[in-house]
Amino acid sequence: MARIGLRIFSQINRPPKALIDSFAGIPAAYIADNLNHTSCMDAKIRPVNDIPLLGPAFTVKLRPGDNLMLHKALDIAQPGDIVVVDAQGDLTNSVMGELMVLWAKQRGIGGFIIDGAIRDIGALKKTDMPIYAAGVTPAGPYKDAPGEINVPVDCGGVLVHPGDILVGDEDGIVVINPCHAPNLLEKSLAKSCAERKAKGDIASMAWDRTWLDQALKERGVIIENRNFPRTNVHAPVKIIVNETDHHIDALAINISMDGILLQAEQQLEPDLSIRLCLPEELGNIDVAAKVTWQQGNNIGCRFVDLSEDNTRAIFDLVLYLHLQRNPG
Repeated sequence: MARIGLRIFSQINRPPKALIDSFAGIPAAYIADNLNHTSCMDAKIRPVNDIPLLGPAFTVKLRPGDNLMLHKALDIAQPGDIVVVDAQGDLTNSVMGELMVLWAKQRGIGGFIIDGAIRDIGALKKTDMPIYAAGVTPAGPYKDAPGEINVPVDCGGVLVHPGDILVGDEDGIVVINPCHAPNLLEKSLAKSCAERKAKGDIASMAWDRTWLDQALKERGVIIENRNFPRTNVHAPVKIIVNETDHHIDALAINISMDGILLQAEQQLEPDLSIRLCLPEELGNIDVAAKVTWQQGNNIGCRFVDLSEDNTRAIFDLVLYLHLQRNPG
């Protein structure tokens, strides 16, 4: 009886080549949409080059950092097979490099998916064989044997069986159960047609967007036909004119994403550029602003040239205060 962890199954059931080839040119994303976003390897499994991947899975399970069984797999995999390596996501040691890829090319192997590390990345980027991997390291592998060939493996968070159909492009890898392939192919081709139509509709400004508001309504989203809320506040603010050390004391009355209403004794000319030092309760930030109007002691100011951080800080502040005072 074969020992668990030291088994090699040299034969697998491969789907018909015509069925596999029928997925050529279909983006992985279209297939994933028809798999309800399942059976997609996670984002850490990235392409080394831009060669599309398509073929049946020839699986290899390794102990982290050891590639003896992968060497054996290269000798028994068939032309067109995609060697899928479960190295348990370990990035400490590479399990494949340039020489192994050159040998695989000589044998007609269709590509590699490595849930682990590889090396010789400069050479592998230039090869015409599709290669996906979780990482790169110069550290070489051990060759101490534990591992299995052509057993179910976990690669990129997806269970892969020998003979599963693999489709890969710049977006990543999808795994197809051959039993589901004919139906999935039909749906994926229909998706391709729908995408082409949508691109044409976009180009002619005829893209149907009626579904969007309905979807938002079903989820309880309220679309308010007004500006983002202006929230009442009561906080001291320092007004700095002409970047001098002198400042004018003011009181913030309300604030929005667009600007702030202040009260101050001094007269400020409209369109005057100023800098506002907002206190901790208003985000503890300095912002540039322009005076837009003044009536008596009330001064309307518009924020200008807000940085991304300041925009986020003001947004969070206004939203927090609005929700705090209007919990319904």
